[in-house]
Amino acid sequence: MGNRYRETFDQVRASERLRKEVLEMAKKEQAVPPKRRIPKAALIAAVLILALAGTTLAAVGMPRTLRDWFAMEWQARTDRDISLEQLTLIDSLTQEVGVSDTQNGITVTLDSITVGNSSVWMMLNVSGAYGENEDLRYHFDGIDLTLDPDPEQQPNTPGGHGFDYIYSRVNSDGTLMILVRFEIDLAGLGSLTDVHREATLLLEDVVCNDMTDPEDEDKALAEGAWTLQFDLEPQAMDTVAIPGQIQADARSTEGRGTKTVTFWDVEITATDITYVQSREDQMYDVRPVLVLEDGTEIEVGSGGSRFRDESRTEWSSVWYWPVPLDVRDIVALRFGSTEIPLA
Repeated sequence: MGNRYRETFDQVRASERLRKEVLEMAKKEQAVPPKRRIPKAALIAAVLILALAGTTLAAVGMPRTLRDWFAMEWQARTDRDISLEQLTLIDSLTQEVGVSDTQNGITVTLDSITVGNSSVWMMLNVSGAYGENEDLRYHFDGIDLTLDPDPEQQPNTPGGHGFDYIYSRVNSDGTLMILVRFEIDLAGLGSLTDVHREATLLLEDVVCNDMTDPEDEDKALAEGAWTLQFDLEPQAMDTVAIPGQIQADARSTEGRGTKTVTFWDVEITATDITYVQSREDQMYDVRPVLVLEDGTEIEVGSGGSRFRDESRTEWSSVWYWPVPLDVRDIVALRFGSTEIPLA
């Protein structure tokens, strides 16, 4: 099976405090942030399915490990082979897990994880005999990840997390491989790698859908509620911090053209970029692009935004790189049409 797809859930696990605050925001008829924003007045699940061509899969081979998948994804996005240095970085961020849970005769195994500043890639294997059909996408009907200590406790403003189903395939033995990414908006004030955290992944029901029509209902393949517990170990991550302020043209998310916006506290890690802008400019976005030493340009994928202070004056954004990057290879950051040399 050679299909790749993206299935992004904007639903978040909301605390009681967040639900009350969201209701209060709705009463005041505040503007609802655009759909890429995690905190928003109506926490309604939305599914975005992008069917991507699988023409490069034959060239790089089917992935069996997270390392394989990152190499495949890098080639698909850049039309270049991934470097040994970058694979070494990915290895340093990847942990073998191997925990399993069996329910109703179906075993789900968390094979390995790649942990970033505010995201976790998780490779899952599901036992059984699944049909090899390129028109089907496989995922879990319910998914959540809880962390202890909970990184969402700071600051005291609404935040959230979501999941991105990145890839699935049926292996030659009929088992199913599902790659999912957990993303959390920490407003640039924390990291998933700063302390040891106990993680619990909760999964419900394996389902599939015909990816040619996002309105089709899911078909149940295996019923169950699986619980997988593992650890997120602390580790140091290289960070590129850009001092001072950056001014760049940003587009309006409400279709009002562009304006020059000031950004500050810009930080780049191997897995994301965070920055801050004023409350007044919260409806103006840029899509950051990295320029690497060999000329490769990497654009961000998904992202989220939230206020990072209780007085609601600083609007913080995080964007996730599609593949972990060696920050030592970065020579420039592009914000809109503004390019900032970093080397």
